[in-house]
Amino acid sequence: MPRGVLLICAGIGLCVALCIWFAQGLPDFRQNLLLNLAPELLTTMFTLLVIQPVLTRLEEERVREHLRLDYPSFCEKVAQTGDIVCVLDTFSYLISGSTAGRFAESVRSAVRRGATVRVLLLDPDSLAARQRSHELSADVRREVMRNLRDLRSLTAQLPPEQREQLQVRVYTAAPSIQLYRCGERLMVSFYPVDRLSGEGQQLEVRITTPLGSFVSERFAELWSRSRSVNEVLTRHVQVVDEHRDGEAGQPMWLEYVDGNDGLYMSDHRLVVQLARQRDRPVRVFVDGQTGEVFELELVGPEEEPLQQRLAAAYSEKYGVDAEVFVRLRPIPRAIIEQQPQKQ
Repeated sequence: MPRGVLLICAGIGLCVALCIWFAQGLPDFRQNLLLNLAPELLTTMFTLLVIQPVLTRLEEERVREHLRLDYPSFCEKVAQTGDIVCVLDTFSYLISGSTAGRFAESVRSAVRRGATVRVLLLDPDSLAARQRSHELSADVRREVMRNLRDLRSLTAQLPPEQREQLQVRVYTAAPSIQLYRCGERLMVSFYPVDRLSGEGQQLEVRITTPLGSFVSERFAELWSRSRSVNEVLTRHVQVVDEHRDGEAGQPMWLEYVDGNDGLYMSDHRLVVQLARQRDRPVRVFVDGQTGEVFELELVGPEEEPLQQRLAAAYSEKYGVDAEVFVRLRPIPRAIIEQQPQKQ
């Protein structure tokens, strides 16, 4: 409580005490004092127990307007919570902008307190991302990929037992609302056409209000239809063991890029497999689909234009450079069955 308020209360209390002391000599003082104090005490108790909670509830339910989204303030709230934290956005400068370090620290603090942090971003390969890029005259795909890389790095920094508390997914539907939730309070905005939603007017509401309930249900719906960030950044690959009747080997999550003619990967484990099996083809299953088999081919120096395009796409997607790429060429199942197995 401010010092000035305390001084005022002390002054009023002193005046009341002096008035009571001087009034002690009046006839029927005790009876008059009790008669006047009783209704005042009842009124005060009624105000504190009934009226004040109602006013507080009305104040909490009130929709508050903000000119823009305050990232530092949101980070402070996240750092102090042990409840649910949700972010729904196309992409967010909270994650990869000037407040990235502060956000990462606040997430680590929230996770230590037992909070669950859920981040839902627009799928960088979706039609909605291309449409949003046109509206903003910006590369939405590049910004989303930057967010995903930073979130994956943040997840890797968490203790293994806490990593499940930071959940990141992507959605493909056209974006309609932006949501930043910390506990029971939500910051909500609707996407403007020509600017980022965080730069527009924000509505702060409680989750118990009709708007808060609607937005929370929308988030839950998008979350249930979203896909994991691992599906965006990696593909599930298993080498086919020809000596065991085409049995799938140990699963590997590998980084990849999509070329115009198929799937390409840059991973030393695939290169090692090609070096070990020079006399026979190396075949793999992708994403557990055993009905389709891919054969590995090293992209050679004679395909320099292709290598340059793949290197540029890989650098844009993962933020690091790659020089060696392996092509995954699909093979019809019938051709595989016609080929005799080598012993």
